[in-house]
Amino acid sequence: MVRGVQVRAAGLVGDRWRRSGLLGGAGLVAVLVALVLTGCGGGGDGGNATSAAASADPAGKEALAAAVKALQGSTYAYTMKIDEGTVTGVVDPAGKRQARLDSVASGVKFSLEGIVLGGGERYFRTSIPATGVSAKRWYRFDRTKVAKTGIIGLFETTDPTSSQDFAGRVADARLDSGGRITGTYDLTRGGDLGLADQAGLTALGERARAVPFTVVLDAQGRLASVRITVPAYGKTAERALAVDYRDQGKIVQIPVPKGSEVAAANAAVYSLLNN
Repeated sequence: MVRGVQVRAAGLVGDRWRRSGLLGGAGLVAVLVALVLTGCGGGGDGGNATSAAASADPAGKEALAAAVKALQGSTYAYTMKIDEGTVTGVVDPAGKRQARLDSVASGVKFSLEGIVLGGGERYFRTSIPATGVSAKRWYRFDRTKVAKTGIIGLFETTDPTSSQDFAGRVADARLDSGGRITGTYDLTRGGDLGLADQAGLTALGERARAVPFTVVLDAQGRLASVRITVPAYGKTAERALAVDYRDQGKIVQIPVPKGSEVAAANAAVYSLLNN
């Protein structure tokens, strides 16, 4: 549901730059992307831990499962706040997608943005100019020339907020009369929703299998918001991760880049996308 639990601290970016010499151009973009998208795109389930015990309140889990199922068959917009930035986007089950990541790493602000329109139309741009890549242009690219999905997974994935994986990890869920679901989920299974740091898991102990969350449903029983609280451990402070949903069922409006805004992706763009 909320990605970014395993994103490393922004301070590490500066160390990576100094060690690698990647202080600008495509190298800078690649380092920022690699660090932020570690917990922001398409990782899947990376662990084998056993799921937590079943809910003592079936109504809570049933309401959550129904809300997640409805989301998969609907258009919607979302805002997802993770450790190192904010992802905003729109999703159409017919295949249209748009997403934008705004982030700050080691004092450097940057954005990544992508559009998928189906029929082979895919566009990408980033606010950080690299050699051969303009921050002012959208680049139309050929999907068959992109072997890695780290960047384009941000806007290509069918479930960008990992809602299905989240629902599958829920241990207990309690539904109140106001459409609010509270409970816990399992952080130990890795992937987009997990904690990759073994030392962190060890420090959390059994708390890692019972991370608290709050889900708010709207009047129609649809997902309105999710808040997950990762407890403090070691020298890492407590973190609140959040997703807000809106415009479910409404027509997705995605402005198509045109004219002087668009260029065909060149070798530099493909190098970045495949980094």
